[in-house]
Amino acid sequence: MAARNGRWQPGQSGNPKGRPSIKGEVETLARSYTSEALETLADLMRNGASDNTRMAAANALLNRGWGLPRQAIDGSLAIAPAPQKPIERMSLAELEAELAMLDEKRRLADLEEEERLEQERLTLIEGTVNIGNA
Repeated sequence: MAARNGRWQPGQSGNPKGRPSIKGEVETLARSYTSEALETLADLMRNGASDNTRMAAANALLNRGWGLPRQAIDGSLAIAPAPQKPIERMSLAELEAELAMLDEKRRLADLEEEERLEQERLTLIEGTVNIGNA
């Protein structure tokens, strides 16, 4: 709220809700093409020039209709074992070592997740390129 002198109070925004988002408008516009996009995918699935194009279109249709298939979870990142002695009895150095180990496991898990997401992106891009090359 503005002070009597017409200036905003420290820590208050003159535009508290920020700039209006157009995300909803973009989503609505994109969704208006859903039927046409599905028809295009179906046409590519039936009449695509290559097996790759037909397969990518079929997979895209199935994924949109039924969702992505479930994927096995890699169990290589086991939960950290319980400390050898109660935390209350650990020295500062022991606590720091435990924390460092947990941080490293978290960092490795984050890297594996980033790698998995990047692989998914590449797969989607390859499918898009194959569809575009039909």
